[in-house]
Amino acid sequence: MNILIPHTWLLEHLETNASPLEIQKLVSLCGPSIERIYDRDGESVYDIEVTTNRVDSMSVRGIAREVAVILNQFGIEAKLKPLKLPSLESLQPASKSANLPLPKITIETPNCHRVLGLVLSHIVRHPTPKYMADRLLQTDQNIHDAAIDITNYVTHELGHPCHAFDYDRIMELGGEIIIKEAAPGKKFTTLDGAEFTTVGGEIVFENISGQIIDLPSIKGALNTSVNAKTKNILFWIESLDPKKVRVASMTHAIRTVAAQLCEKQVDPHLADSVIAKGVQLFQELCDAKIASPVYDAFQTPRHPKAIKTPLKTISNYLGLTLPTSEIMAILTKLECEVGESSDHLSLSVTPPTFRHDLEIPADVVEEVARIYGYQNLPSQLMATAIPTLKPTDVNFDLEFKIKHNLADKGWQELYTYSLVSENLATESGHPASEHLKIANPLTDDKVYLRRSLLPSLLATAKEMLASTTGTRTIKVFELANKYVPSQKPTELPDEKLRLSFVSNQTYREVMGEITSLLNCLYRPDLNIQPDAANPDKALIKLTGEISKTQTLTKHKLGFIKKLATGWWGVTLAMNELVAAARSHPAYEPAAKNTGIIEDLTFTLPAQTPIGNVITTINQTVGWIKKVELKSQYQANFTFSLEYRSETENLTSEQLIPVRKKIVANLENKFQAKLVGKI
Repeated sequence: MNILIPHTWLLEHLETNASPLEIQKLVSLCGPSIERIYDRDGESVYDIEVTTNRVDSMSVRGIAREVAVILNQFGIEAKLKPLKLPSLESLQPASKSANLPLPKITIETPNCHRVLGLVLSHIVRHPTPKYMADRLLQTDQNIHDAAIDITNYVTHELGHPCHAFDYDRIMELGGEIIIKEAAPGKKFTTLDGAEFTTVGGEIVFENISGQIIDLPSIKGALNTSVNAKTKNILFWIESLDPKKVRVASMTHAIRTVAAQLCEKQVDPHLADSVIAKGVQLFQELCDAKIASPVYDAFQTPRHPKAIKTPLKTISNYLGLTLPTSEIMAILTKLECEVGESSDHLSLSVTPPTFRHDLEIPADVVEEVARIYGYQNLPSQLMATAIPTLKPTDVNFDLEFKIKHNLADKGWQELYTYSLVSENLATESGHPASEHLKIANPLTDDKVYLRRSLLPSLLATAKEMLASTTGTRTIKVFELANKYVPSQKPTELPDEKLRLSFVSNQTYREVMGEITSLLNCLYRPDLNIQPDAANPDKALIKLTGEISKTQTLTKHKLGFIKKLATGWWGVTLAMNELVAAARSHPAYEPAAKNTGIIEDLTFTLPAQTPIGNVITTINQTVGWIKKVELKSQYQANFTFSLEYRSETENLTSEQLIPVRKKIVANLENKFQAKLVGKI
């Protein structure tokens, strides 16, 4: 996520004489990346990329905090200015006569962590002041009037979304806000007039009649939004479960700044400063009066846990030993509470509530490393020479060619997880005991290194089919490693690169696709042989010379097998494919004698391997130079045959015994019946 921050706005929170270019250079070394500096109306505006785990830096205040620490590390004086805001306790109505009742607030879901709000009365609709309008425009935000723009301004400055309701409209709709998870099928209209229907499970605000009056943390509803007649405002902040916000935002395709902040676990403790700042601005710019006490239902405060971090771990990661005092100083500047163990071997680091990303010792080490300066860490070249020998079984150009050839034919490439469940592991044909089991898996259901890509591909392909209506042809492939356990328990597994396919096409369609791929690699000499040990599996081989060092007459390339529910899976060994592939077709000298081309049609039993039929025809006599499947209608298959002799021009009469022999061979071997007569 990128955030725009004008330099003068940053200086309201940061005391320093550093120039924008100095800030850009130094902060980018150790913190958020300042990608560029725009000149907007004579103002330097930083364009800053903030990683998604650092929601605390997605505000002017958050960036100022980072800049202060980093500049000091480089010897440039910088100080984070304190926020001068009223306390929540001081936000009280001037008198009881000025008091307006808060709406009745009912929280019906545990996924609402905090609600904070109060009523502001006597709102005067002044134009947005120039300084605020300029800053909002410089940060690519729209301008309305002060009563509306204050919420956007405070959100950008302090980093927690806030919202202004029309208080009177809420009271007219029943005076109650029920915070709950929505039932499916409920319609609501957002403040920009767009209509939506709940899918169920979204956190919404409803009135007593069940009418949705807000899609919290994402976008306000039209029926309670501030308009030209608004005189009283309910200034409001909520903190919801980030997952709920994310699902609702993505489901309805409403991607607002509020949603992006809330789904990244923005700190609910920030709400104190945000509501105080908002009230301050409403009073200054809209002549607002506080008309109710502050409502604060804080159901789930954050209690960061101390992270025990051995000093040796820090030294091992950094490659150097820093003084303990320097490490503690860095972490303290980052507002962590730091304590040293009695044996002086470890630190106890408790992060502030806004640093939810600090959870384990490695996170602490990273903070020390980046503030100390990655450029200051020792670097060392490899002790050995860079290898110059190219692996014989790897060819990235060939992989690129294969992937694009398949994509051109409508195949979709997938990247499935190399760790699989026990069920998928056993579907590979090997029991779970013959797989490597990970000691510390990321999830409990995926613990085995797979020995075949086909189970993962099939599971994903079925999910793709289930997500569509009606019939659909699925063709997916993946190029990845399978992992074969080593014979020695202490050694790493043997990684074997495999090209695997899964499709719900027929056997002949799948084999046609594989044949086309091999033709693209100038290997038309495909041979399919049934696996005697498995009737639903056939071996894919190539005939002829593979390379100068591999001259097997039938070289195993892979296999095709029948999968569950009639799907077909193919696996090819990439090392064999690399050895077999050719960069250009083999040279064939021009024929000296005229050939004869004719068609023969046979009726074949179901599931007859066509490749074997073609091979049988080819082996009948040396005159047969080429056999192709020309067409198919039901069980009738038409083959195109090319005859040619190296010594003479053949006549039709000479081919009569050859035809008879072909028919006899196919009848004996495949129970084929010739259509027509010779």
